[in-house]
Order: sequence, then C-alpha cells, then structure tokens
Amino acid sequence: MGRAVILFMMAVGVCVGVSGGAEYRTFNDSIESIAEGKGLPTPPKPVEPEKLEIVSAKYGAEDKWLDVTDELRSRVDSNRLSIYVSNNIAGDPFFGHPKHLVVTYILDGVEKEVRVREGKQLQIPRPSDPMDALSVIETPRDLTALAKVCPAEVGFYGINLNTGATLGYRSEQPACLASIVKLFVLLEIMRQQDAGGLKLSESVEIDRGGEKESCTITEAIDKMIGVSDNEATTALARRVGYENVDALAKKLSIEGLSMTVWPRPGGLEEQLDKRVFGAKVLPKDKFLPQHGTARSVVEFFKLLHEGKLFNKAVSEKVLASLMRNPKRFAPRGTPAGCESVGKGGSIIWKRPPRPQYNMLGWGLYVFDEKRAAAFCVWFEWFPESMPENKRWAWANGFSDCVVDLLLNEEKQASLKESK
Repeated sequence: MGRAVILFMMAVGVCVGVSGGAEYRTFNDSIESIAEGKGLPTPPKPVEPEKLEIVSAKYGAEDKWLDVTDELRSRVDSNRLSIYVSNNIAGDPFFGHPKHLVVTYILDGVEKEVRVREGKQLQIPRPSDPMDALSVIETPRDLTALAKVCPAEVGFYGINLNTGATLGYRSEQPACLASIVKLFVLLEIMRQQDAGGLKLSESVEIDRGGEKESCTITEAIDKMIGVSDNEATTALARRVGYENVDALAKKLSIEGLSMTVWPRPGGLEEQLDKRVFGAKVLPKDKFLPQHGTARSVVEFFKLLHEGKLFNKAVSEKVLASLMRNPKRFAPRGTPAGCESVGKGGSIIWKRPPRPQYNMLGWGLYVFDEKRAAAFCVWFEWFPESMPENKRWAWANGFSDCVVDLLLNEEKQASLKESK
C-alpha cells in the first residue's frame, strides 16, 4: 500500500490562512469572524513581519539545558513562531524542576531575547491587540459555532464537576484518542499496586528498538505521562496485562471506549490505515482499537474526582502520578491557582498518495479546593498543508474557551441553560 509515516507527539465569515497554495481558517481569523457576526468591534490587522531568524534557543534550568535551536527554527512559519513551552519540545533536561525556554532572535533586523517559563505560550512577534477569544466565546452556542468553522473535524465534552452542568458537540462521536488512553494504563498499574500485585519500585524493561532500558515502574510512569513515551507505555501494559487494561472500561461502566484500549505493537498502525482509506467520520458504533469518545474520557476524570476509580486509594494514587506531570493545554482559560492534569495525544499518519490523517487532542482535569471541571477535545483531519503551530493554536485556543465557560462564574448562567 505504499510507504507509511507515523509520528506521536505527547489545537460566520470565511477568513483563511494560506500555505503551499492551500487555504484554511486560522483560530484567530475564526474568532474575529464570530465577533463580526455578533457585532463586536474587531482590532485592525497587524503588520506582517518581513523576516524572523532564530539565532539560538535553549530549554532547561540552572546548569542543565538542551539546545533546541533547530527545533524552534523548524516551527517558524511565515516569519512567525508560536510554541507551547513544555518537555514536548525536545525532552526533559531537569526532571522535577521548573524550566524556561530562552530564545535569541532577529525580527526585521532587530535582535532580541525572550525568556518564557514552562507551561506558557511563546509567540514571536507578540500578538498586537489580538481579538480576545474569551471575550467573544460567551456561551456554549458560540463554542459550537467555533467548532463548526474549524478546518478539522472536532468533538468535545466538558462538565463542571461542582454543578454538573455540561457542554459538548459530537461528544459521542468515535475518534482516535492516541496517547490519551495511557490514562487507563496508569489506572491499571495503580489498581494492581493497591491490590498488592506489584510494587512501584519494581524494575521494568523497555525495548528501544532492540536496545533494552531498565527503570522502576514509577520512572516508567513518568516517561509515559510526562513525555508520552510509547515504548515505556508498552512495557507497562505488558507488565500489568493488556487484557486487564482493556477490561477497565467495562468494570467501571464507562461507555464509548474501544474494547482494545492500548493495542499491542503494530496494532494501531493497522487501524490508522483503515482511517486513511476510509471515511473521515466513523459511524457512531464503530470503535476501532485505541478509539473512543470525548464523553468516555470525561467519565474517567469524573470518577477520579469522586474517588471512584475503584476506590479512594487508587484514585489518589492516579492523581498523584498525574500531578507530577501537569498539563496546561488551556493556558489562558485555566484560572490562576488551579491544577491542570491529564493526558494529550497527537498522531500523523501518511499513506501516499492518500490524504494525511492527523489527530490532536487531550483530556484535562482542572481543579482547586473550591472548583473543578473536566473536558476532552479532539481534532482530526487538519489540512495537511496547515503548519503544526497553527493546529496547536486551534487546540489551545479552543481549550481555553472550554475551560473558561466551565469555570468562569460570570458565564455559569449560559452554561446552566445548556445543561
């Protein structure tokens, strides 16, 4: 069937971006279009930069740094750079310590340096008076309108865990969940540990393409959740039993999840071929391996919040592992002081000459002592010509709007009306 490429990575009027002759709606243009439709004033278009050069870039802390110059240079598109600062850039140079991204660059002949801490978004040049998405998306209806103009297929579901109010769009539509399902591998580890079936200090062997790496189960968990290490996940799934991971959804009465949660090596590739050669949107009763619904992921977090992932002890162990590896995929929408944990996933799969299949999404549990929410959003089939940073802009920006609707007290009335 030709050569295949797969990458795992750890996103109204018609306004469009252009790349390689193809057109697509950017997130900011779509927000402005919705604002115009609501009669809101929109800012003037910024002056486009003429030349951006990344001189150097490093990521780390104290005396432990990674040179990420090449990685950032590859993310520059149309003389702009937008990137979420995290270990996903090139790995974790200093585990357990807060890190920064330091970039020296030349923009239109002027050299500058910027320092951005982990968990924040770096944008060069800085947006000049952008349309504030959070001020435009005021109701679930606005959010659905935004989903409908996205250049990708979109599905999402969210719940305010204090009030029970929900929002969603295509929440029961099956989609590839990619690395989001690693949450269930983590759960089975903690279930067996709680039952006395294993110790987290035990060694597990990770197969790195023929080379063997040994580490403790705790260390492998951090590789799986922290940097989305697929080989570590496979080693853990083998240790606890693939069949036990697959059985979790039924035991917990979680509907909308494939009976094969984490396939054995080679299993997902076979399913992705079916996506490339099949319909873009799966039938609602078609649950391929590693596929599920946004609602099924949120149900996992609801049980976690209630201490019902089998019992309170297991739930606490799962949460502790997630909190060691926070995920701030909704950086602007997450209220100050809130924890943000969960798992994201990304896949790119190509079978020339067929169109590229891609997926980007995550499930998050956002909480503090007084409030809590959970949501899952997935995007499939972004245009192949669309740069990665613009896909992430859609996913991050959309997630900001979801969390803001779920937890912003001023917007609770509209959310309750949609329940």
